[in-house]
Amino acid sequence: MIMRVKSEIKIIGMNFFIISAAFTSALIVLSAIAGELLHFYPISFEVLLPFFATIAVGEWGKTRADINFDIIAAQSSSLFHWVLLRYVITFGISTVFAVICMVFSSAFRYELPLWELFIIYFPPAFLLSSLCALFGIYYNGEHISILACGIIWLIVLLTRSLLRISGVEYIYLFIRYADEQNPVWLWNKCIVTTIGMLLWGIIYLRCKRTDAH
Repeated sequence: MIMRVKSEIKIIGMNFFIISAAFTSALIVLSAIAGELLHFYPISFEVLLPFFATIAVGEWGKTRADINFDIIAAQSSSLFHWVLLRYVITFGISTVFAVICMVFSSAFRYELPLWELFIIYFPPAFLLSSLCALFGIYYNGEHISILACGIIWLIVLLTRSLLRISGVEYIYLFIRYADEQNPVWLWNKCIVTTIGMLLWGIIYLRCKRTDAH
């Protein structure tokens, strides 16, 4: 397993780490120089960093768009294990950089405890990146999964007025950004995480169908 992880990291390449470090550093600097009027924590940890994690999964954790996908699918005993491993590595590394950003940002402007920042970040990051992984096993075009998730991300941002409809607050992806004081935000995070897990159920079934062929 360790050798497989090292192999996948080698395939991902150094660009991933350089870009992740640069993006994280930019947010840390912004946290230090931004004024009090900037809604920094929800924008950074619920909107921007989850989308960056989604880009990471789509760009560096690609599956069907990988030029060696057919060979891997034919030789692998379980396509799902390979898809999951590649996802865990790219999403996990992105999350490590997000946590680093949380720690340093809190040192410059403490507004929320670290555990709350992580809860704000993880559910939307997990759902969007899982959706990207799902698109990634259906479409072999470069960047299609990122484009699809980017459109969804933008639509959700532009439709926060839907929170006026009763019940939408339980599933709205960026609840703390749209309404920081909403009392159901913890329920929202649980439901969003559950939806992400259901997406992995679909991914598993799709991979099993590919294995069967």
